Amino acid sequence: MLHPSSLPAVQKPGNLRTVIDGLDWSKTRVGARHGWPASLKAAVDLILPSPVPMVILWGEDGTMIYNDGYAAIARHRHPEVLGKTVLENFPEIADFHRYILDEVLSGASLSFHDKHFVIETHHSPRDFWFDLDFSPIADETGKPAGVLAVVVDTSPRVRAQRAHEESDARLRMLADNIAQFAWTADETGNVFWFNKRWYEYTGTGPDEVEGCGWHKLLHPDDVDHVVKTVSHCFASGEAWEDTFQLRGRDGQYRWFLSRAMPIHDDDGRIIQWFGTNTDITKEREAAATNAQLATIVSTSADAIMSLSPEGAILSWNPGAERLLGYGAEEIIGRSEAILYPNGSESEFRNLYLQLKQGKSVHRDSVRRHKDGTSVDVAVSAAPIQRPDGRIFGYSAVLQDITERKRADARMRLVTRELSHRTKNLLAVIVSMVRQTARMCTDVEAYQDELVQRLHAMSASHDLLVAEDWAGASLRELIDAVLKPFGGGFVKVVQVDAPNAYLNAHAIQHIALALHELATNAVKYGAMSVPTGRVHIGWYFEDDKDQRRLKFTWREHGGPPVKRPQRTGFGHVVVARVVGRALEADVSYEFAETGIIWSISIPTDFVITEGTIRRAG
Repeated sequence: MLHPSSLPAVQKPGNLRTVIDGLDWSKTRVGARHGWPASLKAAVDLILPSPVPMVILWGEDGTMIYNDGYAAIARHRHPEVLGKTVLENFPEIADFHRYILDEVLSGASLSFHDKHFVIETHHSPRDFWFDLDFSPIADETGKPAGVLAVVVDTSPRVRAQRAHEESDARLRMLADNIAQFAWTADETGNVFWFNKRWYEYTGTGPDEVEGCGWHKLLHPDDVDHVVKTVSHCFASGEAWEDTFQLRGRDGQYRWFLSRAMPIHDDDGRIIQWFGTNTDITKEREAAATNAQLATIVSTSADAIMSLSPEGAILSWNPGAERLLGYGAEEIIGRSEAILYPNGSESEFRNLYLQLKQGKSVHRDSVRRHKDGTSVDVAVSAAPIQRPDGRIFGYSAVLQDITERKRADARMRLVTRELSHRTKNLLAVIVSMVRQTARMCTDVEAYQDELVQRLHAMSASHDLLVAEDWAGASLRELIDAVLKPFGGGFVKVVQVDAPNAYLNAHAIQHIALALHELATNAVKYGAMSVPTGRVHIGWYFEDDKDQRRLKFTWREHGGPPVKRPQRTGFGHVVVARVVGRALEADVSYEFAETGIIWSISIPTDFVITEGTIRRAG
């Protein structure tokens, strides 16, 4: 009745009907087909279209009539076994079939699950398993005349299950001795076994974590997404992989990489899952550190590179590309010597000699840009060592110090200029002190005049400091110098005055002149009465092929003016000192309607374009 093949052959629908129709049944125990009882014919018509493997055992010896499904199980014995008795077709299990025929023909129905047989194959006896259902077929008198057998070959599943059980035992023995946690779950995902490593780490027992109890060991932040992903994989049959934190017996959480693979039987059905958890805490910490370092390197404005022991460039960050012009794709693999200016071979050799000796190098140097220009850099280089101390490469950081070099040069220049200006300023102050002392008759007057003149100088210095001593606005100078006089009667009016910027030398001297003019106006002139006015203006003019700035101070509305009988230091400053210092033509008139002072300054002392950059 049974064939040992565990791989059913594909049969074309209706093939057995053709074979049955072509067989001479008169030579069989059931006789010619026209003489078959109606119950047999009905049974044959029932089994032939069914895809389920079925066989009819007719009569006391069980003549076999079967369908295409059973033909696939019979395999190479088909169609020779058709029309012959089951006892002669399978003599090695004739006792079992004799028992079936006797019981079922007596009216009983029998079922067997994973019934084991040892059946002869082409080569040798082999173990097979079947699910079998036997029921009687009655003739016209109502008495059982045959047996209907439903036969399902379960050998592949049973073999797979037994093989799995054997391999599972071996697997568990191995799993208990590996560093990772290992576990197995049934086809639905319920865990029924963990290895020793799991229990040692978690401090739990089987009754606490089997099934889905292991969820409680997940970090609260990970529970939802882990349960969601693992449930999806268990339902879909996809391999599962995830990273999450598990709590140890000490209450601390560590990171694990977890994987689970489905185990299939010969029919492709999932029968179990095998999973592992690998502690990756150190790797994650190292990866986080590396990610931070990578972010620092990629976003750094400095050029950062790694080098082989021979000096070949192995990595090149965006900062290096910005600083030195080479893209990573065009310089990686080339010697760092390409970045050294011509004639720097000894510096290159000396640097690598120190690095090979395990020394770090910190120095200011020069590197060559891709376009051939030189770049001032601060070099920080160090050997990269393995844990055993062996050097396997170098790192180098090049910081652009062009601005620092410029600032140093600018500072040296400013220092020299400051020294020069300080000497000049002290000379002016000394002269101012002497002249003021010479013209004053008492200490209090001397002190007042000297302090006021120093304040005027201070105002001009404040403006120049704000403009890095490049110069200052003439308008701002007037506002600064005349501010202390704002409590008087006069309103200073500036008209017809274009933007004009004077250099530092001119600003200092014009400040002195304005102070003396304002001081005199407050004492004797237009700024001494409510009706007085001062008109300040300037414009550019061309004079004998030389462009000049014409500046005028004009008073009116004040007391009548008389030329002084005695001249003091202020008069000297306004009439002579400023003109000589600025190579200017000066006019100082004592008109009856008010003082008129004008100066024509060469444009060598004037900045006529752009605006002055304020310091800070």
